[in-house]
Order: sequence, then C-alpha cells, then structure tokens
Amino acid sequence: MDPTSKRRPRRVNPQLVLLKVSLFLIFGAFSSLTPYLTIHMQSIGLTVEEIATVYLTLLFTSCLSPPLTGFLIDRFGRYKPVLLSAIVLNAISHHCLHLIPPRLAGATDHHFTVRLSPDGAFLMAEGTTHCPGPSWPLNQGCQLLNGTSHRLLLNGTAYCGTYAISECTRQTLDLNATVTVHDREPIHGTGEYDRTFWTYLSVRFVASLMLASMITVTDPIALDMIEQHGGDFGRQKLYSSVGMAIFTPLTGLLIDLNSRGTDTAYGPAFYTNDALLLGSLITVALLPIGAKKPSANIVGNMGRILRHPHVLAFLVFLFLLGNFWGFIESYLFVIMRSMGSPNYLLGLTYTVGTVTSIPMMYLLSSITGWVGHVNLLVLAFFAHGLRILGYSWIDNPFWCFPIELNEAISCYFMWVVATTYCAVLAPSTLVATLIGVAGMVHFCLGKGIGAFVGGFLIARVGLRMAFRYVGYTAVGCGVTYKLVHLLWLHRYDEQQSQDQVVTELVRKRSASIVPKGDPFGSALLQAKVPLDGKG
Repeated sequence: MDPTSKRRPRRVNPQLVLLKVSLFLIFGAFSSLTPYLTIHMQSIGLTVEEIATVYLTLLFTSCLSPPLTGFLIDRFGRYKPVLLSAIVLNAISHHCLHLIPPRLAGATDHHFTVRLSPDGAFLMAEGTTHCPGPSWPLNQGCQLLNGTSHRLLLNGTAYCGTYAISECTRQTLDLNATVTVHDREPIHGTGEYDRTFWTYLSVRFVASLMLASMITVTDPIALDMIEQHGGDFGRQKLYSSVGMAIFTPLTGLLIDLNSRGTDTAYGPAFYTNDALLLGSLITVALLPIGAKKPSANIVGNMGRILRHPHVLAFLVFLFLLGNFWGFIESYLFVIMRSMGSPNYLLGLTYTVGTVTSIPMMYLLSSITGWVGHVNLLVLAFFAHGLRILGYSWIDNPFWCFPIELNEAISCYFMWVVATTYCAVLAPSTLVATLIGVAGMVHFCLGKGIGAFVGGFLIARVGLRMAFRYVGYTAVGCGVTYKLVHLLWLHRYDEQQSQDQVVTELVRKRSASIVPKGDPFGSALLQAKVPLDGKG
C-alpha cells in the first residue's frame, strides 16, 4: 500500500494562506476606523445637518466606485494594480482626516444645579438654558457600569433627553438635595459650512472612493484565486469576519484608554488603520493572482440582465433595505453615546453580530432552501425595524447586545439573497460587474440616502423619535414587499428554475457569499451558502 495514501488530507491550502491574511488585514483596517467616523465628525465640530450633507455627497462617489471597479476588472482582467493603488490612496486619504483641525474656537461655562424629582424618576436641572452633552461632568470620577438612565428636565419644563448616571452618582443625588454642575459648551468658529466642513468633505470624498474600490476588488480576487487553486469562498471570507470582530472593539478600547475626561482621542483608530493597511499592502503584493480573460460587450450583456422585471424589483427593495441599514449604521454610535456608552462598547456591537453569525454559516444553505429568498428579504425588513426601534426604546446602552443579534438577519441573510441573484443571473465573466451593481444599489445608493435623510430627520424631530419613525417605516416596507410578491413577483419564481445551467457553472467556483464593506462607516457579515444547496 502506498504510504502516502494514509496521509490525512491537507486542512489548509498553502496557495490561499496569503489571501486569508490579506482579507483579515483589509477588513480589520476597514472596521478599525470607519465605524467611528460619524462621531469623529462630531468631535471636530460638524453639526448633524453637515454630517448628513457629507453622506449625501459621498453617495455619488461610492455609487460610482463599485460598478466602475468591477467593470475595469471584467474588461481588462487586471486585479493587483487596482487593489494596491486603492490601498495606498485609502491609507493616505483617511489619515489626512485625522489632521483636519477642529472647528471649535472657544467655550461657554455653565453653572447649574441638578437634583432628583420627588418620585426619583427624573433629573431636574435648574439655573441654565443649556442641555449638557452626553459626557456631562455629573459622572466625572464615577464608572458608568451598573448605572441607570434618567430623563433630564430643564427648569422643570424643557426635555433635554435621557442621560446615563452611574451608581455612585445616584447615591450622591439620594444623599444630597442638589448637586452643583459646571459644564462647558463649545462655541463654533465661523458657523456651518465653513472651511472646516469643505476641507473635511474634500478629503472624505477621495477617501470613500478609495475605500469602496478596495473593498470591491477583494471579492473577484478571492473568486479568481479559488478557481485557480481550489478551496471554498465562504471559508476564505470568514477571515474578514474575524478581522472585523477583533479590531472594532479593540480600537474602541484603545480610544478609551487614550482619552482624557470629555476629550476623546481618535488617534488610535487612524493609526491602527494605517498599520493594518501597510501589512495588507505587503501581503497583496505577494499574492499569486493570475490574469482573467477580459469580457466583451459588458454594457450590452448587463442591459439584457437588467431587463428582467423580477431583478429590477429585487434591486428596488434592496435599495430600501440599504436605506434602513444606512440609517442605523450611521447613527448607531450617536444614540449610544447619548446614553453614556463607553467607546469599547461601541466596538463590541460589531463583534456581537459577527461572532453570532459564524456558527450559522453551515446552516444558511438549508435555511435559504426552507425559508426562501423572498421571505428572507421580508425578514430582513422586520429585523431592521426591530433593531432600529429597539434603540429608541432602551435607556441603558448595554441592552445593545440582544438588539444586535438582529443584524444576522437584517444584513447577513439579506446579502445571501443578493449574491445568489448575482451568481445565478450573470455569466461568469460578468459576476464582478453585477456584484458591483448590487453593491452600488444597497451599500452606496441606499445607504447614502438613508444616512442623508436620517440626519435631517434627527435634526427636526430628535434622535429617539427619528429612530422610532424609521423603524416603523422598515416594518411597513417588509409588509409591502410580501404583498407585491404575492400579487405579482411570484410568477417569476418558476422561471428561476430554468437557470440551473448557469448555476452549475457558478457552483464549480464554490461561490458562497460575497460580503461587502460599508464605505460610510460599517460592515456586513459573511457566510458560506453553496449554490447547490448541499452545504
């Protein structure tokens, strides 16, 4: 007997080790910085309306990047130069955001007293017309762990919002009739839409373009290497999930450790991003990436694909899902900071969703076959609604853990449907292009509109009421999609079975799910969902 026949099969493909490391570093860099960019904008003095304007402008940049990048790859068959250039420019442009000086030119001191209401349900602030910020000095010297949240009334009438107070602060208020508070209100320099705003917008414009290009290129590269060297797509992309799960909370912890008082230091997020991108630059340069056969008549073939009514309807509802996802991902940290959340807890919200999804990766094939694509999309709407509404109902930021479990359905399962459509409807030479279109509709167009509208809604009705309105709208859209499918789209379900020839061609590539990053400040999850339904 040949002794080599007794050897155990290799558990790690050496040809794909560098791919795993590259995905780990790229998505780790992505998640170490972009989730904190919204609150970083607030720290340099940008208002909610200005932040919404930034997201609206970035919408055009990020919408162009994924389809254009996919088009260039499909047309010319060159991967590595595009990815290396995107990594370098991404690192430079994002670090320049850290160098933009804050707009704040001064501050006004406020002195007032705080006491508990007779029933102990409210905090009463007297002697000021200024609502304190989330990190108000009442909690200085006390830990927020095991604390409580109370609504603050200004001079007995005006409602300032819900504020978290620590256990020792509550004990102080119980022992004393009033507590004197000294708070400092920042004063803006030259007003809204000044030099600080336009400088930030210009730099962020380039940074978002490079980030979206970098994330888009990783998917066809992984598919091409798996086609050449074997392996499973979902297992490779799992390493990007690990990178996100590790570096998002780690960055938040480093920010907390380097911050002093109410001054939050975001430098660790930028430097961590730089270090990881530098490492990815080395590993990508060493990747054994082959050239792909260029595709001809891309525009004509894509036009024929997009003529299908059920594909267009799917893209419309994918756009709506992107709106809700863009809202929650852009302003999640804002509402958590308003509850007094520490930065490490902000990072853990990403870890909860990612880690929860990993054990489910082997079940998604059977779940998709049992529940169905459309029903999963409907569930995604409901999960978005529950997630958004949940944050409008809680006062303690540590309740984020059960709420974030909904992300597995609202983002994770949803993208399984999207990539299955791409793999079934597009020939192998157009997969990257169609993935770019799907990414543009959901991650760029949908998310950008959601962030823009959400910012102005928050400015008009307040943070919690905006979350409540958007959450109820998400539930309504889920009901609408189910009704539209029952009345119209179901007739196309039978036609999908005729595409099995294309499915078999795609199955040979072991395409599972193509995760996308969020060019505005978030990330999605990944999983293995083989198209043959066999796990």
